[in-house]
Amino acid sequence: MTSEPSVDQLICARYLLPIATPPLEQGALALAQGRVVAVGNQAELLARYPGALQTDFGEALVLPCFVNAHTHLELTDYPLWQRHIDFALQASPEAPPEGFTAWLLQLIRLKKTLGRDAEIYRRSWHSGLQQAQASGTGYLGDIVTTPELLDDAARLLPGRVYVEILGQDPAAVHAQLQRLEDAIFRWPQQHWGVAPHAPYTLSDELLRLSFRQAAARQWPCTIHVAESSDEVALLENSSGPMASQLYPFVHWQQHLSPPRHLRPLQAVEQAGGLRPDCLLVHGVHLTTPDIHHIAEAGAILVLCARSNAYLACGTPPVAELVRQGVPLALGTDSLASNSSLSLWDEIAFCHQQFGEVLTPPRLLRMATLGGAQALGLRDIGQLTPGYRASFQVLRPQRLPPLAELGQFLCQPQRGDEVIALYRDGQPVALS
Repeated sequence: MTSEPSVDQLICARYLLPIATPPLEQGALALAQGRVVAVGNQAELLARYPGALQTDFGEALVLPCFVNAHTHLELTDYPLWQRHIDFALQASPEAPPEGFTAWLLQLIRLKKTLGRDAEIYRRSWHSGLQQAQASGTGYLGDIVTTPELLDDAARLLPGRVYVEILGQDPAAVHAQLQRLEDAIFRWPQQHWGVAPHAPYTLSDELLRLSFRQAAARQWPCTIHVAESSDEVALLENSSGPMASQLYPFVHWQQHLSPPRHLRPLQAVEQAGGLRPDCLLVHGVHLTTPDIHHIAEAGAILVLCARSNAYLACGTPPVAELVRQGVPLALGTDSLASNSSLSLWDEIAFCHQQFGEVLTPPRLLRMATLGGAQALGLRDIGQLTPGYRASFQVLRPQRLPPLAELGQFLCQPQRGDEVIALYRDGQPVALS
């Protein structure tokens, strides 16, 4: 019989939300070597482990740290870059773009203006990680486009690093895939993955190549899919703003194929990307048959609803996704299309938009255990014996009765009340 490890710390608070089990009032966590040993009533655990160091947060709430399943941290300073460029050009602040393709063009122009100074993106990436952690996020699925950031991401990102694959040039795509191979060899301790950007930025052949290599190497994948109506028009009819504006702007006219009469998800499926280890992102324009295919494949979808709203992409078919049993997680995307990297803000928005379907318990599960499952992180996302002691602590001005706790946690600005973040039993600096 295996003996119980020596408990070195007790974490106490008025409320404890384990996620997989009901909330506890006057709850406590017993920790040993960075993992949860026991969850229960404060008095009982204090009596069972009298020698453990006690940290009592008092009138506070402890729950698993969040898992942000889709970010682009290197774009965190996008609003700052835009303001600086407007100032340098003595231009009026640029209004939000009208439509998805217009936003893409704005982003491409801005990146061209910034040039290839990796330090700009490094500062932005670090700022994003700090902002996410300050609002209770302990793990992220981050897409890295700038090669010089891979060292930072490998050493510092808690979660999974996805290397982005983008473009119509076979040589460039092969180089990006090789970059991932090299990163895995150099930093084997990190969780890696591959991110073919989208069906509209990779040819059918290069999309197949990316997924084929991922399958051969057993790399987890993630891909943007069915995010906008512009994407749908391009893939179905080779028409719309992507065909008339984006492709000419990036000199891809020769890659504009005849109408393929494919939905975005069909393009991913035909390329070999619809499988359990390929994390789908956005899904705003999925059809009911699309959703059936996702459910059958056992794939997970990340909702980025605030980003979709900002870009006027539409509203994801959440009710149908839930009805068909598609596993869901939450992501913030980047500050190029969102106002914060806080999953608390994402929860509040989703509760307002989809509250009849996305109940408080479901939203909290999507932000914790759902995100962990999306990134293939098997021992985080809930506070239960054997799992990593990774959690956040909120101290609101007033805590509600236990029966009202779920609704309370889905209100705006909860992220401002995070006072502590622990990963593997150790506190994480929030500033």
